[in-house]
Order: sequence, then C-alpha cells, then structure tokens
Amino acid sequence: MQQTRQNKSKPLRLGLLVPFHGSDAIWGPSCQYSAVLAAAEINRGKQVLGREIELFALDAGGDPADVVARCWQLVRDNQINALIGVHLSSVRVALRNAFAGIIPYVFAPLYEGGETTPGVFAIGDTPQQQFPAAIEWIMQHRGVNKWHIVGNDYIWPRATHETVRQIIQSHGGEVVGEDYLSLGQVDISTMIERIEASDADVIFESLVGSDCVLFNRAFSTAVLDKKILRLSGSVEENTLLGIGTQHTRNLYCTASYFNALTTPENRAFMDQYRAAYGHSAPIQGVLSQSCYDAIHFFAALAERAGDLSLRSLTSAFEGLTYHSVRGQQLITSGKSNPTMYLAEADGVHFNIVTSLQEKSKIVT
Repeated sequence: MQQTRQNKSKPLRLGLLVPFHGSDAIWGPSCQYSAVLAAAEINRGKQVLGREIELFALDAGGDPADVVARCWQLVRDNQINALIGVHLSSVRVALRNAFAGIIPYVFAPLYEGGETTPGVFAIGDTPQQQFPAAIEWIMQHRGVNKWHIVGNDYIWPRATHETVRQIIQSHGGEVVGEDYLSLGQVDISTMIERIEASDADVIFESLVGSDCVLFNRAFSTAVLDKKILRLSGSVEENTLLGIGTQHTRNLYCTASYFNALTTPENRAFMDQYRAAYGHSAPIQGVLSQSCYDAIHFFAALAERAGDLSLRSLTSAFEGLTYHSVRGQQLITSGKSNPTMYLAEADGVHFNIVTSLQEKSKIVT
C-alpha cells in the first residue's frame, strides 16, 4: 500500500523502549542519547518515506507484564507506528506475544537468538556469533580449561549457556559449576563460595547491569580475580564504570562494538556524539550502540519496503543493508554479521585485544 499524501505529512512515530529502572537501567540514558542522535541524522537527510521521525520514550525496565501495559497505552495514546526495543529478552517475549502482527517491532541488542516471529526484527548478536572464537582464544592464550558459568535466571542467560557449554566442551574444556541469580538479588555470598570451591580457572558470566556490578565487586573483594579469569559478552562500558577500577583485573569481554574501537565508522560516530552532547554525555557501549543502529535499520527497512505494512517490511528484511556504527551491515539468513572483538578491562576502560573472525565451530 502506497503512503497517502496525508500520511507523508505526519511524523513517523517510534516507541523507544529502553529501561529506566531495574537491573538493566544502567544503560538506559546511553540508549536514549544514541537514539536521539540517529533520529536527528535521519531527519536532516531524506527522512523516512518523506516523514520526520519522532521518538516517544517508554520505560522497558521491570516486570514484563507491566512493560506490556505501559506499551499498550503508549501505542494507543500516541499513534505509534513502530517499536524499537533495547531491553531484556524476557520483556521481548512478552512484547512479541502482545504486539506481533499488530505493529512492527525491532529488538536491537545482543540476545540468545532464534527470534523468527513475523513482524519482529531481532538484529542483535547471538551466542553463535559472539563466543566461539573468544572462548577458543581465552583457552589457547591464557591456558585455562575449567569454567564456572554464572548468569541471571531468565531466558537469555540460560539459552546462551547451552551454546557456551557446547563451545567449551568442543575445545576440550570442562564446565565445573553453574549458578544463577534472580534479577535484583543482593545476597550472592553462597555463589561466591561455590565458585571458590569449584576449582575453576575462568568464569563465564551472563549478568545484567547492576547485578553484574554487584557480582564483579564481590568476586574481586574475595580476591578471586588474582587466580580466576572472567569472560562476558555483556559488560558494556556503563557496567564497567559501575564495577570500578579496583575490581576489573583479568576481566575480558567479547562483543561487536566497544567505545575504544578506532575504526573510521566509530571515530565518526563518536565525533558526532560528542559534538551533539559534549564529553560528559553518557558513555556509549554495545547496547546503546545497538539502539542507534536500530533507528537506522528501521529507516532503511521502511524505505526498502516502500510502506509500513508488516507484509512489506517482512519482505524487505532479507538482504537489507543499513548504516551502523560497526560499518555497513547486511542482513543474511535473518541476521547481520558484524566483526567480533575481544577486549580486556584496564581499570574502567577497555583495550581491544584482537579482532575475532569466525574461525571456531560449535560441535553439535
């Protein structure tokens, strides 16, 4: 269906679903800033189907059912055309169940994979992309073999750990322990004791925001950081700042984006970001970067589709190219395929250790 002249005169209204309370709220402001930057860039250009983007922010933190209720009100009251989400996968599942087939929904951050619901566009990195080469590198270059896995108790960590376990075992490693924290759990002393007793030499962690901060501080306070490495796929820069300089020794992270990248694309992004907001603006990391990318992704998707119908958008998804902080991205087999990097914490900054190509395969 072609856009009517009346629709073209109306702004394109996007619901920006990012957390402002709960364990994941630590990256909410960074997401909001990067989304506004992306929308401003598009609005200065050719816009989207001749329409200027307007963003309507909504708190996507906390109980998934509450997020759905807030989102229904946002959509009804403001005639929202599409949803852009950077939040927990448990919230994604609830929103998908509520809005699939009704309104386009872009889920941007790294996640456990497998999202194929029509009208839901999950463009984030999956465990099969993030972890094979990083785990292989850690085992080969740091001489570790015994892994203790820790994560929050919901869909993303549990599904991710199934893949991670396969990768570890395919390289001759051993998983000697596995523990989960409820979101917002404060008492983690028993977990720390089990890790110390497990004889692990490396931790794989899938912990969210403030829970990740709490765990890593307790881990270091117990002086486990002297003898046990840590590898994560979700310690972005806001979380690293929260953990603090004295608690980040032997902490590694693998992701498709780090603030420290010196690629031309990231240099241009950071120059634009600082010009817009100044040097004291919330720091950018892999989760807030995905929010920026999601705005550009949806703009490119709508332009390719020619209208905002779910049928047209779904048809335009495969083979789409879109602007990204990580360089131009191409959707193939339902996902983008960015370069992964391994970084090591140096106080509250990341140093890029290596660029990881797809050289490891999962044994199934």
